[in-house]
Amino acid sequence: MGTIDKPDDNDRTIIDILRRNARSSLRDIAKVVKMSPSSVRNRIERLVERGLIKRFTVDLDYRKMGYEIQVIVLITSRPGSSEEIYKALQSFTEIFKVYWTSGPANFVCIVRVQNMNELSQFMTGQLEKLKGVERVESMFLMPEPEMEKE
Repeated sequence: MGTIDKPDDNDRTIIDILRRNARSSLRDIAKVVKMSPSSVRNRIERLVERGLIKRFTVDLDYRKMGYEIQVIVLITSRPGSSEEIYKALQSFTEIFKVYWTSGPANFVCIVRVQNMNELSQFMTGQLEKLKGVERVESMFLMPEPEMEKE
């Protein structure tokens, strides 16, 4: 399998298939990469051991789960407070993902809540009150358009 550090073409193909559908069968993957299912399983195990594949996950439709409001929140912190804020942000159940960034904002968060009241309470009652937070901005994520099936 390629070098120790970098995946080869078969690894990349396996990763791409699993990225699109983590439930793909070994047999289906094996057909695409022209390997045996046991070889594919061994490759996947090595990709996990090497840390290229961190986890297998589910891609949820959060709106169907009742989280109608999805927002990207940009947070600017005062110098010296980033680590403390990062730890605090990771503790909020409303925050799906926190990215520590460079540029105009120090953090980009994906926030999911059920309604505008929850969002308002979270933004003003939690985020804006965090020690070291200088500025909070938000952008609403619009629902994906319904695409016609051909």
